[in-house]
Amino acid sequence: MTGSTSFEQKSYDPEERYSQLFHSAIDAIVSLDKDFRIFLINPAAENMSGFLASELMGKTIEHQFPLRIRNRFYRILKNVAKLPDKKRRKPFGPIRLIRKDKSILISEVSVSVTGPEDSYQYHIIIRDISEKHRILIELKRANQTLKKMDREKEELLERLEEKVRQRSRLLAGYYKSMKEELGLAKRLQSEILSAIPSISGIQVHSAYLPMMEVGGDLYDLFEIKPGVLRVFLADATGHGIQAALLTMTLKGILESLKKKDLDPGKILTEFNHEYCKNFGNIGMFFSCFLADIDTNEKRIVYSSGGHPPQFFLSEDLVMGLDRTGSLLGLDPSNSYGIFSLSYREGDRLFLLTDGIYEEFNSDKQQFGELAVQRLLAKKFKEPMEETIPAILQALMDHLGKQKIQDDITAILISLEPKT
Repeated sequence: MTGSTSFEQKSYDPEERYSQLFHSAIDAIVSLDKDFRIFLINPAAENMSGFLASELMGKTIEHQFPLRIRNRFYRILKNVAKLPDKKRRKPFGPIRLIRKDKSILISEVSVSVTGPEDSYQYHIIIRDISEKHRILIELKRANQTLKKMDREKEELLERLEEKVRQRSRLLAGYYKSMKEELGLAKRLQSEILSAIPSISGIQVHSAYLPMMEVGGDLYDLFEIKPGVLRVFLADATGHGIQAALLTMTLKGILESLKKKDLDPGKILTEFNHEYCKNFGNIGMFFSCFLADIDTNEKRIVYSSGGHPPQFFLSEDLVMGLDRTGSLLGLDPSNSYGIFSLSYREGDRLFLLTDGIYEEFNSDKQQFGELAVQRLLAKKFKEPMEETIPAILQALMDHLGKQKIQDDITAILISLEPKT
């Protein structure tokens, strides 16, 4: 069996291969002669420029450049021709091209040169980078905007820092003035907390601990007639300067009433009426305890307006002295009753504001009334000057690292034999 197999082989044609690449290329390709006239253009260049090949063949391409870069582009082509081949093909741009419809195309160009030096042919590859250029411009603008924002932020921070410095200096001045004013207020408040009068048959020890520089507690002890000591104790709502100002107001009203020959209940009733009439619109209230201690008859008469229980102490008794009316400053028509009791030599009267009771430690546990009662009973037979320090020390032990949360006033009165 005989047979033969034959294969037809296509011969490779470089020109045909180049023609296929030339016509199918994505980038525009334009070939110019030595006079920069077009002698070859691919379809991509037609699409990019908007001109048909028939409209461009044999013509220069200067009409596709803005006037200011036409001559410069030709000089670039001549200079590129002088470069080594590797450097010659390096793209340059961006270059603006004018399309047939007068729109602008941003391009990047690379050039190759063929032929002898006196008749160079320039083969130009043009790549549309309009979108890339637009993005770069937007990024540049965004970067400039960010730099501007950074500068504005720095300027703003500098202005803010300067304002903070100014405010700090201003606040430092205010603080200094406030400290001076608080110091004055503290001295004034110390002045209105009257000195303890010396009365035969009565011995007094007291302590006053404001929560801040100044506080809202007020007390006054004065002899209204021979052998009769009147004791006044008030606790304004709130703390600090506001409460301290109220105590100054109360002190003013007290001075006009303190020595009237009336029982404590009538004094508080009139006190409340005067306060409500003149200051009721400020919305501040206070508790008040007023007692007359008659050393001649060995009798105590008191009235209490919303004040916490005070304590009467004897050898076998710790008795709370309850309120006989509501807080002062609520209603000008309020009236206050009295309660009276007899005492024996050696009995004591312990007066206080609720700042002692209402102190909480870090575990939210209140010091409370019971702790005060126990200490009073325990210390009854000991020297009276030890009682208030013992109560305050127990309170501080209870608080630990916590600071006091209210103003504290404590007055211990020992009812002694008359000399």
